[in-house]
Amino acid sequence: MEKLGCLFRVSSKIQDTDGSSLDVQRKMGERISKELGLKFIEFDEGVQSSFKTEINLRPKLVELLDEISKPNGIRKVWVLNTDRLGRNSQSWWSILKVFLDYGVEIYVGESSKPYDLNNSPDKLQIGILSLISQYDNELRRTRSVLGKRNSLRSGNTYLGSHPPFGYSGIDKKLVVQTTEEKYVKEIFKRYNEGKSVMDIKVYLDKQTDIKPRKSKLGWSLGTIQKMMRNTVYIGKQKWVWKEKLPSGEITIIDEIEIKTPKIVDEKIWKNVNHKMDLLVRKKVKKTPTNEILKGVLICEECGLSLNDRMRNNSKHYYGRCSEYSWKYNKDFLDENGKNYNKTNCKLKRSLEIDETDETVLDNITEILKKSSNIREQYKLKNLSPKWEDKENNRKRIDTINKKLRNKLSEMNSVEKEMVQVEFDMRMNSLSESVGRKLIDKFKSTIEIINEDISNLKRDSKLLSDSRGWVNWIDKMVKDIENIKTSTNDDKKGFIRRNVEKILVKYNPQKQKHNLKIKFRLPIVGDELVYNQNIEKDEKGFKKYELKKGNSIFSIDMNNKGNSYPYKLDEDKRKVLNDEVIKLKEQEFLSLSKICETLNKKGFKTPTGKLWDKPKLSSYYKFLKENIPKKV
Repeated sequence: MEKLGCLFRVSSKIQDTDGSSLDVQRKMGERISKELGLKFIEFDEGVQSSFKTEINLRPKLVELLDEISKPNGIRKVWVLNTDRLGRNSQSWWSILKVFLDYGVEIYVGESSKPYDLNNSPDKLQIGILSLISQYDNELRRTRSVLGKRNSLRSGNTYLGSHPPFGYSGIDKKLVVQTTEEKYVKEIFKRYNEGKSVMDIKVYLDKQTDIKPRKSKLGWSLGTIQKMMRNTVYIGKQKWVWKEKLPSGEITIIDEIEIKTPKIVDEKIWKNVNHKMDLLVRKKVKKTPTNEILKGVLICEECGLSLNDRMRNNSKHYYGRCSEYSWKYNKDFLDENGKNYNKTNCKLKRSLEIDETDETVLDNITEILKKSSNIREQYKLKNLSPKWEDKENNRKRIDTINKKLRNKLSEMNSVEKEMVQVEFDMRMNSLSESVGRKLIDKFKSTIEIINEDISNLKRDSKLLSDSRGWVNWIDKMVKDIENIKTSTNDDKKGFIRRNVEKILVKYNPQKQKHNLKIKFRLPIVGDELVYNQNIEKDEKGFKKYELKKGNSIFSIDMNNKGNSYPYKLDEDKRKVLNDEVIKLKEQEFLSLSKICETLNKKGFKTPTGKLWDKPKLSSYYKFLKENIPKKV
């Protein structure tokens, strides 16, 4: 029995799910096959966008063409209209060639009369119909784009589809969604304070009052990263109308700047994006590093973040501004809205990472331990339950113990899942790459659960045992001191939670770096001021006020140096300096001749290498700037 190949397709999900379009096409194709006495063969493409009509993106169409190409294959094809076959000239003529090669007759719509492609008038007619269909679709798309453009120009900010997380679409305008708004702010806040994207993902997955726009499997790392890059949250969005030229090049027809409701502070957004850019650079580094101040150290001269560097695969240090790759900073602005500028930057000397990290961490912990503000926060956090009545304490203990049991059960479940993944990997029922990703995810989850368990146990102990809070200052000091022996990630998070930035300046006269630590709170030298009337609060304690201190603490580093001229001890350096000045300013030798003389006499560079013109030029320039001339 001869066959009729019936090709169905709709252009959008709405057409597919409204219960009409595909069913209508199928019933019409069945009716035509019965009228013609042909065997009905279905090729259902389902949803196929009009912008993806190339043959390699349409497997069902390829199946139809394959059936046509077989001996005694399909020689009659039905479609609702000619654009079901193809909406652009390239795909249409490819299909038409196959039809012509095998003498296929095409049935269109309600008609049971075919177009015979071996007949010139029919071939011309269907070709014209196809071009008209293509033109109609292009015109429809252009009208749609024009409608969007006109809508935006009239002041609307929402064009339909899914609004960005944090917003709702109401009356063609983006409106802040209050529940989601706080989570958008939390995403930026956590990343700015040193949390990883994975930490943020785990945090979001645990929230029950929100969910991502499209995914049903929880938050993805890519979605969170894309959100942090989106300018819509700082009130800026750009709509661009692009078209593809026949040559394949993309041309821009129109652009519109859209002002949206602002959710995130622009300074925080820039800080977050700057850190993301630095992280991209860090991923390509070959040498693992342990620095804890990267992204926090800022040159006071030019406003640039100091990047870490490695010399000879051994000396690890925070590099000078002149060593920085500027292509990563050209789009960033300083606090005054100006581009970063390293011209004549006076930061001529680097900082050793180990020494700097240790000094800064020691000073930060000491200031926190002495701060009245921090003590007060710690006391309120850890002691306030003790002043509640016994019944409330009992209820709170029951609630905490219930949460603790749930957390322990959750921990047990996650650990079992991780064991199962490892078993599946060994049995080769799960790929190595997928298994490792799942294990990393479980490990992150376990860390969070462990932290929750630790906090719950602490709260339970404080509520049930008065001895848990008598020596609370000692406990606070111990908690702060423990950060020194924790992981580098914990140290980074600790510093970023308490410090906004650290300004670095070099003093060539003192040959020292000065670091200005800018804390997020004014805790430097703050104090409690007690009421002179000796009044007491309802708990029997003297009333007091918390007097703010400063937010900046200054340190002079005792540099051991990463500046080339300071690597020699003082006596050897003086001999070298005198020899260079003598050869250059008294004997007037060329740079090449001076290098040759120094190498023959056994003088090495401060880094222990032979002299060459670039090294000597740099060294002599340093001498002119820093060594006073003899009178």
